[in-house]
Amino acid sequence: MTKLKMLGISAAMLITAATVAEAKNNMVFVIDSSGSMWGQVDGVTKMTTARKVLSSLIGDLPASTNIGLVAYGHRDKNSCTDVQLIAPIAPRSRAVATAALDRLSPLGKTPIAYALSQTGKLFQNSDRDDTNHVVLISDGIETCDGDPCAMAASLAKQNVNTKVHVVGFDIAAKDRAQLQCIAEKGGGNYFSADSTAGFSTAVKAVVKVAAQPKPAPAPEPKPEPKPAPKADLFFDDFKGNKLGPHWSVQNPDADSYTVENGELLAIASGGARLEQANVVNIFKLNTKLPSGDWVATIKFRMPYQTGRETPFFGLYDNKDNHLVAMANAHSYYGGTRGSRLYLSSQKLLKAKKTGFNKVIWGGASGKPFKMTELPNPFVLRITKKGRSYYPAVRLNKGGETVWIEQDKITMLRAKGNLAFGIFQSSKVAGETPMYVDYVKVQRP
Repeated sequence: MTKLKMLGISAAMLITAATVAEAKNNMVFVIDSSGSMWGQVDGVTKMTTARKVLSSLIGDLPASTNIGLVAYGHRDKNSCTDVQLIAPIAPRSRAVATAALDRLSPLGKTPIAYALSQTGKLFQNSDRDDTNHVVLISDGIETCDGDPCAMAASLAKQNVNTKVHVVGFDIAAKDRAQLQCIAEKGGGNYFSADSTAGFSTAVKAVVKVAAQPKPAPAPEPKPEPKPAPKADLFFDDFKGNKLGPHWSVQNPDADSYTVENGELLAIASGGARLEQANVVNIFKLNTKLPSGDWVATIKFRMPYQTGRETPFFGLYDNKDNHLVAMANAHSYYGGTRGSRLYLSSQKLLKAKKTGFNKVIWGGASGKPFKMTELPNPFVLRITKKGRSYYPAVRLNKGGETVWIEQDKITMLRAKGNLAFGIFQSSKVAGETPMYVDYVKVQRP
């Protein structure tokens, strides 16, 4: 056992790892054994006082406390790396401490920074619930050009439960600031002792602080209750093989729409415009939307294969009174501006038209749209807040799903029922399918 106690820190770390891992409260005393410890206070050498006080105090610590002893400056007069673990971290034992301390004979320099760095290694394998305290006992400041304040700060950061305390024994006033800095940066306490009795009092005070059991962790805060999911005021995901009774179809063409495979498929062909009352298959909800604010959304896929089609969604009464959001295409086949998709909004009130357009996606210049290029699926949304309506579209851009919003449109008195559909420009030939996944209405 004696041989193991005298091994250097680097070797002893392997021996003590298992002990440290199970410790509840680890306390390592770093003892100044430089030549100045031969100095006397009250007619007794400082080293003699340190041996006596520490031996007595360690034996009186709680049984759950693990103790280790590190000394510096006791083997080589000129060395700045003369640091040794003289008692590995283990359950406190007065006999072990006394035997280790009795072998110290003050001799060399004061390498405080290096001693702290080596002591910190003893805690590398500590359990996360351990408390680790370093108690530095010194009668002088650093004499090896190290930075003990920075090292103490680093030691305190290596483990959230590590603190560095300092007992300054017979310290000159001009040197006290450095030792106080070590304690401050190390998250610990500084105690000053100018007499033998004062040293005993100071060591007892720092040990009292370090020996306190770790406070019980604060109870985990109760998680914030998750907001209740928004209840759907209306929802239709088009299950089954026919359109639900809550829908009516204006300008019906039964050969151009069907319900199957959980989707409503509507096909547009030929030219039409909402304000001309010639759009076929306008799907209208039979009941009025509730009063107050609401959010209505429709999810769909569409290839935009002619480059001049417009899916629409919103409130529709008739050709002269409606407010809709549109994800419409405009392709310049022979020009240089290329194909574009727009988020558009259109309000007709007594046949007076207002609206906005915003580019949401641009295709290849001068070419028609290709289904493989488009950011399907799309979600069109209209949010009602007071008397204002906010159109928006959701699509995939660069692998990220984003919402793009349009300027608000105001309607003092809402007209019409929720409706959707698709139409094409008269400038193109061909047809375009629109696959509707769902329509829903929620409270904001």
